[in-house]
Amino acid sequence: MRWLSAVVAGVLIGISAVAIGSANAQPVPPPPPGPIQPGSTDQELADMVMDVIEDRDATVPTTTPLPAPHP
Repeated sequence: MRWLSAVVAGVLIGISAVAIGSANAQPVPPPPPGPIQPGSTDQELADMVMDVIEDRDATVPTTTPLPAPHP
């Protein structure tokens, strides 16, 4: 029975040593950002929006109808 207590105590000491070691570890900083990828210009974005507006189906409603009020 003493050997079981000794094993349990050894396991608890080992777990606490690992927990203390990881608690004192220094955080790893994130890698620096890569080169900035060129994005769309304001004019290109405006052209894309206008293309979608012009190409949409006129029969599709742009708003959701409200339900009828209860009497």
